[in-house]
Amino acid sequence: MTSYDVVILGAGPAGMAVAAELAGHVRVLVIERGELARTHATWYSYADRVRDHGLDDAVAFRTDHVLFRSPNYAHEMKDDCVVVDHRRVLETWLGRARAGGVEFVQASYQSHRSDTRGVVVRTSLGDFRARLIIDCTGPNSPIVRAENLILRKDAWVLRGARVRLPAGRYEPHIAYYPLNDDANTYVGTHPFSATELNVYVFQGQYDTLGDPATLQALFDKTLATEFPGAEIVEPLGGTIVSGVLKRYALRRVLFFGAAGMMNPEAIGMGFNEVLRQVRSFAKGVRGALASDRLDARSLERVAMSVRDRETMYFQRIIGVFSLHFIRSEAKWDGGVRWLNLLGEDSRFWMRNELSLEWIRRATLKLHRAVPLHEAVKLIPVGDFAFVGGQLARFAALTIARLAREWLAGIVRRSDKAG
Repeated sequence: MTSYDVVILGAGPAGMAVAAELAGHVRVLVIERGELARTHATWYSYADRVRDHGLDDAVAFRTDHVLFRSPNYAHEMKDDCVVVDHRRVLETWLGRARAGGVEFVQASYQSHRSDTRGVVVRTSLGDFRARLIIDCTGPNSPIVRAENLILRKDAWVLRGARVRLPAGRYEPHIAYYPLNDDANTYVGTHPFSATELNVYVFQGQYDTLGDPATLQALFDKTLATEFPGAEIVEPLGGTIVSGVLKRYALRRVLFFGAAGMMNPEAIGMGFNEVLRQVRSFAKGVRGALASDRLDARSLERVAMSVRDRETMYFQRIIGVFSLHFIRSEAKWDGGVRWLNLLGEDSRFWMRNELSLEWIRRATLKLHRAVPLHEAVKLIPVGDFAFVGGQLARFAALTIARLAREWLAGIVRRSDKAG
C-alpha cells in the first residue's frame, strides 16, 4: 500500500490550491472522481490577490468597480477587480502541483479508517495510506455527511453560461442586480471581453444546499430577455454554500473549501476565500505534520486559524439580513442603501477583510440603512436571539471604546494642565 503525508480528496479550486501550496514540502496524493482541472464556476477577484498568487495569465477582464443595483438605488464598489478564466487557474495549479511531485488518481472515495500508523483511504481503485486527509470534496462531502457535522447551512444557487453577444450590444460590467420576481432571483455578469461574458441567475436559499438544475428554465428565460441574440458557448453553474459545522476537523481529517463551510455568509466569494486563506492553511498543515499533532483538537486549531470569530459573527448577521432583505417590500433596496452608506468601505466587505473597527462602523450604518422596526421584520424568529445579542454586543464594544477614548482625553488634558 503506497503511503503519503497528505491525501487530498477533490481536485476542485480548494483541492488544487492546497495541492499547489503543499507541493515540494510534503508527499501529496490527490484523489478526484471526475476530470482534473475542470469546473463550471465563474470567478471574479482582485488584481492584488491574483498577482500575489501568480495568476495574472488567467485574467480575462479588468475593471475599477463592481456595480450593485436594486429597484431604487445603485452602488459602485470601487476596487481593482478582475474576472479570471477558471480553467486557466486550475490548469496553473495543476502544473505547479505536478512540478512539485504531487500525484493524482482518478477514483471515487469510499471510506477511511484510522490505525496506529495513520489513516487508510479506501477508493474505487484500492487503498492508500496517509498521515492526514484534507477533505475538499465540496458542499456534499461524504465525510461531513457521514459524521453529521452540519449545524446550519445556506446557499447561493447559480445557473448560467458563457455567452457570445453581437458586437456593440453590451457595455462590459461586473454587475449584480435583481429580477424583482417572487422567487427573489438575481443576475450576475462577469465579462471576458466586449462580446463574451459569463452570465447567470442566482438565488439565496435558506437551510439547503440547493440544486442548480432547478434554475435552468429561469436562466433560459432571463437570457432571452436580458441578452437577446446571445449564443451559448458553455454552461455554468454550482452552489456557493455557507454555514456552520459542529467541528472543522476530526482525528487526522481537515476540511477546506466548501466542505469546511469556508465561504462567508452574505458574500458568496468562494474562490476569493481560497486565495485569501490557502497559504495560511497550508502553513498550518505543514506545522501539524512536522510536530505530528494530528489529533482532532490540534487540527481544529489549524482550521480555525484562518477564521476570525468576530468577523464570523458579523457575517452571520449580514447573512441573516441578506436572505431576508429581498422579502421586504423594496426588494434589496436596504442592502444597496447600506453599501452606499459604507462608501469606500464597501470593498472590504466583498474582500472579507474586516477589522473590529470596520465591523463597528458597518453595524452603525446598518442601523441607519434599515430602521429598527424594519429590521425586526427581516430577522427570522430562529435567528432573532443571535442577531439581537450580537448587535447589542457590538454596541457595548462601541460604547466601551468611546468611554476609553473619553477617559484618555481627560488624562491627556490633565497631564497638559499639570
